[in-house]
Amino acid sequence: MTQSSALLEIKNVGMVYESERSETIPAITDINLKIEKGEFICILGPSGCGKSTLLKIIAGYQFPSNGEVFYDGEKVTGPSWDRGVVFQSPTLYPWLSVKENVGFGPKVRGLNKDIIEKTSLRLLQEVGLEEHRDKAVFELSGGMKQRVALARVLANQPQMILMDEPLGALDALTRLNMQGLIRDLWQQTKNTIIMITHDVDEALSLGTRLLVMSPQPGTIEKSYEIDFTYSAQSKNNHRVKVDAEYLSLKDEILDIINIAAQKELNKA
Repeated sequence: MTQSSALLEIKNVGMVYESERSETIPAITDINLKIEKGEFICILGPSGCGKSTLLKIIAGYQFPSNGEVFYDGEKVTGPSWDRGVVFQSPTLYPWLSVKENVGFGPKVRGLNKDIIEKTSLRLLQEVGLEEHRDKAVFELSGGMKQRVALARVLANQPQMILMDEPLGALDALTRLNMQGLIRDLWQQTKNTIIMITHDVDEALSLGTRLLVMSPQPGTIEKSYEIDFTYSAQSKNNHRVKVDAEYLSLKDEILDIINIAAQKELNKA
């Protein structure tokens, strides 16, 4: 057990894969990170830098080759209801209705039927899908499916929500609306969120802290404390104000990512 007050602590974590030719491929290395309750962490980096690998380790789906992860003072040894995961694809159950999908986790946990019903309807109302509660999954648009996936995770009342590029496949307008929804739900629930994204604007507009990872083997190259999302909250607006500070920080982050990507190309 660790004595840290952080909700999540990652200590010297690395992950090495073995290729079909028995070659070792380092995915991430020397990851050290502390995350406090209520933070909204966005992780950026070039493709293949190990962002998703890191998220799977935090979720307990994979074990690191070295190092340890502690959640709420206890070593992570597998998945937990307290760490919900939203994937890039909604991964809903097609044989269940929208409402049944949302209530699936609490049902598996053996909660009272009335509680499941009330929780499912409340969450569907919060994500704007109450009138679609009895529909089949195939009747929903991509954005609606992701809202159901988000409601399903929230139904288990996790302290932490892990998001692996959940908005990557959505069109621009739907994506903007989903960003606003995620921000609003984060403000209401006070959850801790860790979100993987390729979109610098998305990271700047949602996160309270932004981490930039280096190319493979990925490590945390730069960390930024940001507050653009708070300005959007205070104005009840789904969009953040794009000012000189925002643009300067965006350029700096893009430069870091582009320089790293160019170094990788030069190695090839």
